[in-house]
Amino acid sequence: MDYPVFIINGFLDSGKSTFIIDTLKNDGFYKQGNTLLLVCEEGEVEYDSNELEKYRVHIEYFENPEDFSITKMFELTEEYHPDRIVIENNSMWDINDIKYPATFRIGQIVSFIDFSTFPIYYNNMRQKFVDNLRFSDLIVFNRCDDMEALSKYQTSLKMINNNAQWVAMNSERKVQEAFEEPLPYSIDDEVINIKDEFFARWYIDTFDHKERYEGKIVEFNGIILRSKKLPKDSFVVGRYAMTCCAKDMQMYGHLCSSTMGMKLKNKSWIHLKAKISYQYSEEYEEEEVILNPISIEIIPPLENPVLDLT
Repeated sequence: MDYPVFIINGFLDSGKSTFIIDTLKNDGFYKQGNTLLLVCEEGEVEYDSNELEKYRVHIEYFENPEDFSITKMFELTEEYHPDRIVIENNSMWDINDIKYPATFRIGQIVSFIDFSTFPIYYNNMRQKFVDNLRFSDLIVFNRCDDMEALSKYQTSLKMINNNAQWVAMNSERKVQEAFEEPLPYSIDDEVINIKDEFFARWYIDTFDHKERYEGKIVEFNGIILRSKKLPKDSFVVGRYAMTCCAKDMQMYGHLCSSTMGMKLKNKSWIHLKAKISYQYSEEYEEEEVILNPISIEIIPPLENPVLDLT
C-alpha cells in the first residue's frame, strides 16, 4: 500500500506547527481518514495529543535522523494504518541522511520562512536553505511586512526553485504573491535588450509569464553548450550561475534552434538576437522556450562570466 506524504519544512519558529495543527483540524482533511504525524523538531508551539486524537491523528516524535529509519517507518505504518502521513521536518538535519520507504509517495512539500530572521539564516546557512527550498511545492514567508525588502531576494530565490508557488503572509495574516517586482527592462521595446546583470531575472520571467514573450525579439550575451543529445544544428545558450556556492554552480539557458550555418565551438561566447517561441517538451512535460536566431555574433568571454546570486 502507498501512503501519501506531506512534508513541512522550516527553521524554528517559522510557523510549521501552527500550519500543521490548522490543517489537521480542517474538516476536509481529518474526515478523509487517519493521519500519522511524524515530528522531527519540537518548537514553541506544542502538539496536544489528546486534542488531536479527536481529529484521528497519531503522533510520533524523533530526536535524531538515525531514529528516522525505513524499518521504523514500516513499523509505524503497520501499527497505525494511516491514510496519510504528515512530516514536520527538522531543517537542521542533513537531507541526504533521510530515507523513505518505497511506499511513501510524496504528495506535497511546503516550506515556511520567518522573514524577520530570514536574512541572518540565508546569509549564514545558505546551503541549508537551498536544500529545503529546492524541491518545495509551496514556500511561505511568514511575518513579512516589508515586500520591498523581500523583492531584493527574488532572483536568487527563484533560481533555486522556479517551480514553487511563493507567497508572503504579513503580521495580520494577509496572504499575497511574494514577488511582484517590476522588470528591469522594457518588454514593449521592438527588441528586448537584456543586459548581462539582468539575464537571471529575464530567464525566470520567461517561465513565469510566457504571454509576455511569445513572438518577441530578444538580444543578450551568453555562453553556448553543444551536445549530440540536442536536435541537429541546435545548442543551448545561457549563463552559469551560483545560487549558494561554487560547487552549486550550474548552467541556466534556453534552446537555440539553429547555428545559422556558423561553426560554433562548445563553450564559446556569443551575442544572440532571436525571436522567442514556445514548444511543448515531452521530457519536461511543459512548454519550453525556443530561441529562433536572427543574428549570431561571436564575442570575447565576459569579464564576469558567472552570475553570482549568492
